[in-house]
Amino acid sequence: AERNITDPSGTVNKNQRYHGRVFMYTTEGIILKRSDAGEADSVFTIYTKDFGKIRARAQGIKKEGAKLKGHLETLNHSAVSFVLGKSGERLTSATAFNYWPKIHGDFDKLRAAFTLTDLIDVKCFLGEKDERLWQLILDGFSSLDAGDFKKKDFSNFLQEFNKKFAAALGYAGISDAEFLSYN
Repeated sequence: AERNITDPSGTVNKNQRYHGRVFMYTTEGIILKRSDAGEADSVFTIYTKDFGKIRARAQGIKKEGAKLKGHLETLNHSAVSFVLGKSGERLTSATAFNYWPKIHGDFDKLRAAFTLTDLIDVKCFLGEKDERLWQLILDGFSSLDAGDFKKKDFSNFLQEFNKKFAAALGYAGISDAEFLSYN
């Protein structure tokens, strides 16, 4: 399925650069998920600031010494560049900004972070840019990394995030159970 990566007016957006016969798009994003695709490739689900959720293939990422390897770890906040190929987006470069070390170093924070990534992946459509949602997601991971949480605090954090997330998607006022049941 073809997705509209340019802005709705069809004009070239500020993150688009022309290189020969292809346009390269650059933005920042949070790596939500990685799926193996063949012997050396992986497909990454990334929530980006400028393009919403995308799925992009990284060729040769599983090879020893792959240049993108450390920058595309799940939960990284990275600058990513991609081109549109015949079979969708293909990652061409990535630079990690933040890998949220306190999340990775704490099992409970890591579990909460993966709860967020699952929610974002399930509830957000591909190619739907939403700056408010981007900021909410970025703030959620940042506060999870910076916060001093006790066991009981994670439930409150996730409930509060769910409420804000549901409101950002237009589901304000419904219960968490109802929101989570919608696919």
